[in-house]
Amino acid sequence: MLPAGALAAEGLAAVEADGRRICLARTAEGVSAFDDACPHRGTPLSEGRLRGAVLTCAAHTWEFDVRSGELLRLRAPACLAMVPARERAGMIEVAL
Repeated sequence: MLPAGALAAEGLAAVEADGRRICLARTAEGVSAFDDACPHRGTPLSEGRLRGAVLTCAAHTWEFDVRSGELLRLRAPACLAMVPARERAGMIEVAL
């Protein structure tokens, strides 16, 4: 869990839950969570750039929709490993 205020609007944060590194992303639609590793080379996605709902990997510029995990603009069979997340009582919770 992470205090909801610790994740800025259009922000990214890395947290660890049950030994698993998770990236949290806040968009206008809410909070999304997924493994903090790009499916291309394992680069931490929390080091990328978030604009709206589009996350750009810092290493290889692959772009993902953080709401669905879908890879954008490339024709590769890759997507983000999404994790259920929600905001409740001022905290961001992930379900592993």
